[in-house]
Amino acid sequence: MNKGIVVQIRLPRDCSVNIPANLYLGTHWRILKGTSGILTFSTSEPVSRWNFCLRELQNRVCRLLPGDIHAATEWEVMPLERYNLLRDKEPVRIGRSWIAVPPDPLSSHTRTLNRYEASTKNIIFLSPGWAFGDGCHASTQGSVNALQYLHEHNLVRGRSVLDVGTGTGILGIIAGKMGARSVICMDIDPESTRVAKGNIRRNGLDATVSVTQGTLEDLPPGKWTMALANLTISVMFRMLGRIVKLLNAPGVVVMSGFKSTGRGEVAKLIRSYCLEVIWSEEHDGWVTSIVQKNRKALSF
Repeated sequence: MNKGIVVQIRLPRDCSVNIPANLYLGTHWRILKGTSGILTFSTSEPVSRWNFCLRELQNRVCRLLPGDIHAATEWEVMPLERYNLLRDKEPVRIGRSWIAVPPDPLSSHTRTLNRYEASTKNIIFLSPGWAFGDGCHASTQGSVNALQYLHEHNLVRGRSVLDVGTGTGILGIIAGKMGARSVICMDIDPESTRVAKGNIRRNGLDATVSVTQGTLEDLPPGKWTMALANLTISVMFRMLGRIVKLLNAPGVVVMSGFKSTGRGEVAKLIRSYCLEVIWSEEHDGWVTSIVQKNRKALSF
């Protein structure tokens, strides 16, 4: 698997600035051909140096672009695997059992798809856009494995699922494919909700999976049997209590998005809401856990 990161810098619309030829010279970055209006850089430096490299690029862009242009840029940092998916539209393996393919891959990837279909029917169509959740990140991989674990224990089919911070809708879509009775995909970001709606439609799940833009305060308590929460640790600390209130007993939460170095903090958070970890795994330093409100009520 290719390792590295890619940074895409979206310039303001109708930007007529001339990009300096020395923007990236003398740095650890190389420039890639990309879409008009988007600067694309990549580095193959090891993970331990990514933060340094990002600061290096940010400082260079800040110095060389006019101030008003720099202030209006939008940055996206992604694994090289995600960039390859967007550029080459190659299928991506998600977790141990699922495959994400671009919306219309059959013309150029029929042979590849047939090979995947020979071993699994767990395929979703996914167009990430600028939303989080292309399947490449370790926290998404762990979340999908957690869903698979619950599915194998008959805890997804026929259940009501809430996907908090849905991004591309990837987790909600997989829950819908697993037979969930209803799935609500929620996000505060309008771009994410737009992307998620498109992906749900591509997978033919409009009758089961829906999208709403808003906050948890907009939802009635005690309605869902499962919540999917692939969130940053700071957001998890703010929202876990609200998520627990939305579950009926016995409810489960798939928690992801925190590093193994934060296990202690997260363990205290889980105990503070009288939750119990029933499954956990670590992937590339990122931890995913399934927690529940009342273990005795679950059948394994």
